[in-house]
Amino acid sequence: MKAKLLLALILLLFSLGSTWARAVLSGTVRDAATKQPLSGVTVSIQELQQGTTTDENGQYTLTLPLGSYTVRFTGVGHYKVTRAIRLMDDTTLDLELLPSITELDELEVKGRRDDANVRSNDMGVVRLNVATLKKIPVVFGETDIVRSLMLQPGVSNVGEGAGGFNVRGGRVDQNLVLLDGAPLFNTSHLLGFFSNLNPDVVQDVTLYKGTIPARYGGRLSSALVMNTRTGSPDRWNVSGGVGTISSRLVVDGPVLGNKLTLMAGARLAYPNLIIKLFPDLFEGSKASFSDLNGKLTYQPNDRHRVALSAYHSADRFKFPADTTYGWKSGTATLRWNAVLSRTLSSEVSLLQSSYEFNVDSPKPFYEFSLRSQIRQREANAGFTFTPREAHKLEAGAGYIHYRLQPGSLRPDGAESSIRPLSIETELGQELSAYIQEEWTLSPSLTLTTGLRYVRFHTLGPYTRYLYEARVPSSPETLTDSISYGRGERVQSYGGWEPRLALRIGLGTNQSLKLSYNRSRQFLHLISNTTAISPVDFWKLSDPFVPPQVADQYSVGLFRNWKDNSIETSIEGYYKDITNLVEYRNGAELLLNPYLETALLSALGKAYGVEFAVNKTKGRLTGSLNYTYSRSLITTRTEFPGEAINRGAWYPTLFDRPHITNLTGSYTLGKGWTGSANFTYTTGRPNTYPDGQYLVNGIPMINYSLRNADRLPDYHRLDMSISHDSRRTRDQTRYSVWVISLYNFYARKNPYSIYFQQFRSYQLSVFGSIIPSVTWNFHY
Repeated sequence: MKAKLLLALILLLFSLGSTWARAVLSGTVRDAATKQPLSGVTVSIQELQQGTTTDENGQYTLTLPLGSYTVRFTGVGHYKVTRAIRLMDDTTLDLELLPSITELDELEVKGRRDDANVRSNDMGVVRLNVATLKKIPVVFGETDIVRSLMLQPGVSNVGEGAGGFNVRGGRVDQNLVLLDGAPLFNTSHLLGFFSNLNPDVVQDVTLYKGTIPARYGGRLSSALVMNTRTGSPDRWNVSGGVGTISSRLVVDGPVLGNKLTLMAGARLAYPNLIIKLFPDLFEGSKASFSDLNGKLTYQPNDRHRVALSAYHSADRFKFPADTTYGWKSGTATLRWNAVLSRTLSSEVSLLQSSYEFNVDSPKPFYEFSLRSQIRQREANAGFTFTPREAHKLEAGAGYIHYRLQPGSLRPDGAESSIRPLSIETELGQELSAYIQEEWTLSPSLTLTTGLRYVRFHTLGPYTRYLYEARVPSSPETLTDSISYGRGERVQSYGGWEPRLALRIGLGTNQSLKLSYNRSRQFLHLISNTTAISPVDFWKLSDPFVPPQVADQYSVGLFRNWKDNSIETSIEGYYKDITNLVEYRNGAELLLNPYLETALLSALGKAYGVEFAVNKTKGRLTGSLNYTYSRSLITTRTEFPGEAINRGAWYPTLFDRPHITNLTGSYTLGKGWTGSANFTYTTGRPNTYPDGQYLVNGIPMINYSLRNADRLPDYHRLDMSISHDSRRTRDQTRYSVWVISLYNFYARKNPYSIYFQQFRSYQLSVFGSIIPSVTWNFHY
């Protein structure tokens, strides 16, 4: 009897040990053609209905009970691969995925697994397939990451040819744009007609507009995260393209064996050929732009990876009056990724980013040079701990040092009558820490909780001006000033930023998601123009300009149909914003040493509903989305005469209530694909004259309330056809020809309506059809 009990006990312990014993499955997923690591690939265990996704280095880690499993690898634009494994100890499974010609012909803008929009905890997240973007019809055939984002719900801008983008009723400066972790302060070439991001060097693009991870901060509306490609460790590759307005070239390959790789890319534009086609807009003007990217990656083993990347872009635009505008951006990033154990990994990074503009005029006796610059240096450290598949913990900290030169004017000639003027340099520092836990409570319930703390200090040297009390501040009411020494703390701000996301599964193909985000912004773009211009400048928070704070609440219902081939979603959001920076009527912003006297504090609110339908499989793919949204603002001041529109809520410049986008792509066969886009938006707000009056016999125009009028609605149809020369899955040498027709029915969409001598004039950026031809090649 005792022997039987002992045997039963041994069998029970063995059974429990088999259940509790766990091992780690890890590896790296690469593209079979380019040998580059693939991010966003879904690694799923079919028997357990569990999985993960590869990181930006193509690496994945899963902690599983011992046993036999079927592992499926799924990546956008690649064929699925399934492997059967027997997991008895820690196992490394590296894999290469073959590019799928069929899937590359589809307009795919999400990523990850087929049902990721239902099963993941993400909401308000867009992932772009960069390879597909090259076949979308665009102006002058110039593939544009930022413009492609505007085909997504909740993303817009103020008009055709305008720089930057607006997300869910937020301003252009409220978007955190990261390239290899470094922020970009300007995303435009040629005064806003094109983005300054070369799509050939970008590996992945993710836009967070709803659920923003706790590791990102400093902006209120969104985080646009982009990572550049890593060089192939096995062979040298050459790719690029020749288009109507620019040419691109990218080379990548091994430098020292397969441990050190290089990627280098360049884009050079020749827009003067196009400018001559629009004499009404650019008669006598000249322009040029270029951008460069480079990345060195050293990976001595599977546990450590060091990458050094750099970026530089430059623009010059000369108007007929000989005034030349120039602006340039630059970033440098050093990253070290390490796998410290089976459950713990880390990332340490050092960053620098800069942006500057200059305006030069050789006009006789008025020669001048105007400069403005912003520089940001940053250090970050983050850790990811995954003790079990149901738990993922992230934590980290960061430090940022800001240096801003708002403006410096100097004469540029011995006989110039321009008086030199330099605005005081601004310095600041920002310290932050965050922690985030993603907890899968059950297959139908996932909770993500995050908490971020940030502290900002305005640093000296700084001059604080004092003004008379109970009257509006102005240079005439200045009474005294206080000077602060170098490094002395002038003003401090900070606070907690909670992040929360919840997914409730409502079956296998439907889920309900809720999220909440709080964010603070200590960096402000000072502008009173409709669109971003080269002479807009940045400003730090100080005693007069507190940080902007936003609270966003979101709810969404997601459902898939027909084996996940059709995705539908509806998301609603509401956003409260405090401490917005507005400007007084008639304000002078540039080179104003008393800038605080020209600014007003304001409240903002934005709300909307986004509806989307995506067809992701088959010969016909595409999407239809509709957004209803409002973006409103009201000024806060104790002096009624300063209040804009008498203190009432009024639309922002980018308030466009109705936006509809329809995109489609049809695979014709033998490498041919046809694509089309249609977009419709409500006209943006504008301010028109509503009367006139006489002053000493001189007629003067009286304007209506700010943004009380609107431009006519905007709509446009684009079409393209492309041909891919690939005939086999593993073909590495091929080309893609794209012929596109932008503004197919030649609508003269108004960019602005302005008035001269009491007569109105309409300005259209593109009033005719714009054809283009682009040749992309891969060797």
